[in-house]
Amino acid sequence: MSSKTIQIIGSLNIDLITRTPRHPDPGETLTATSFTYGPGGKGANQAVACARLSRTKNQQKQHAPTSTSSSSNSDSNITIKMTGAVGSDFFGTYLLDSLKSNSVDITSISQTPDTKTGTAVIIVEESSGENRILITPGANGSVSPESIQPSLESLPELIILQLEIPLSTVVAIIELARAKGVDVLLNPAPAVGEVPRGVYRGLKHLIMNESEAAILSSSLPTSDEKRKMGKEGGGRMEAQKDIQDLCEIFHTLGVTNVIITLGAKGVYYSSSVNGE
Repeated sequence: MSSKTIQIIGSLNIDLITRTPRHPDPGETLTATSFTYGPGGKGANQAVACARLSRTKNQQKQHAPTSTSSSSNSDSNITIKMTGAVGSDFFGTYLLDSLKSNSVDITSISQTPDTKTGTAVIIVEESSGENRILITPGANGSVSPESIQPSLESLPELIILQLEIPLSTVVAIIELARAKGVDVLLNPAPAVGEVPRGVYRGLKHLIMNESEAAILSSSLPTSDEKRKMGKEGGGRMEAQKDIQDLCEIFHTLGVTNVIITLGAKGVYYSSSVNGE
């Protein structure tokens, strides 16, 4: 069976996580409970998830990559390829090693000498479980249509995108994929107020949570009733009809499959194919 490729183009971050009994007030210094760091970024997380789901646990253990430049895919007919940028620093090397250990092909990740690796500073309040996150894009901001062009000379079967790299780059990739007939899965997170309508035309898969769906649909030229959908209650949609109506907005714009995650309630799936 010939090998197929899933290419994730997106962000790579280091998560810097501090746990504290409560969030400090302005000007206040507190002693934290703990500090940890680890690999993150929506793009890198998706690549690792794809790699793990495409292999059995035994395959992951027996064929962890040892090469300094790529990863082993010998026991799977699916190659998981990550495209993005990290800095030429400790965190960049750490991220590359983490991806390699999960059998992700890292040959199209660039290390930029004059830019730091992207970071996410996460402060978790233990008493409430709430967190506050500060993201510094770093090298992720350098991911341009020109920089990823070489990685697309050999087209994958599926491209996965998020919105933690410049939106202009995401739009350019979607347009290229459409022209070449390559399916795209877009996870529009973090949600931005205005995504060009052309992004949705011919898009195969759109996966988002309730809040992201409400934010993205609110900027679209639909009826007032549909624009308000999910805005009350922090973007939560209680009625199944509301969710389906929201999916229909995106189907009308050209999306084939829409998945809205509903937290503990599961997911809602809608397809424009055969009215599924």
